[in-house]
Amino acid sequence: MKTILVCTDGEEHTLKAEEHAVELAQLLGAAVTGLYVQSTFLRKFTHEIYAVNRNECREHLDTELRREGTAALEALGRRCADRGISYEPRMRQGDVADEILEEASAGIYDLMVMGAKLLSSWRGRLESVNVPLDVFKRAPLPMLFVR
Repeated sequence: MKTILVCTDGEEHTLKAEEHAVELAQLLGAAVTGLYVQSTFLRKFTHEIYAVNRNECREHLDTELRREGTAALEALGRRCADRGISYEPRMRQGDVADEILEEASAGIYDLMVMGAKLLSSWRGRLESVNVPLDVFKRAPLPMLFVR
């Protein structure tokens, strides 16, 4: 195993997945690529804003998503650097599952690691988009999910 793709968003369940991926990379001598996807889901709502500040709202949203993504990727990069692991950050924009699968299809990864939330209530399952399940159904490479 030479390269591990780690999907990150900075949330708690993802941090656990990152730690597992970093430990695995250290044991195997593999490189890590961190992937953060800026979801375009919220951006489509800015089209509904008819106020004078619609463009400012879009710019603010884009800036905050970039900031959040950069922070998550940098944190993963520090974890890798602390253990002497080669690391490359990547940021994409679009539908989260589709962008993850597009990156995974590049053919350069041996394993993909993702965090997965436990959705215990029926309401939680209905209200949440289950990105890990969607990715799993279409993944072109082996995956490791961490709860």
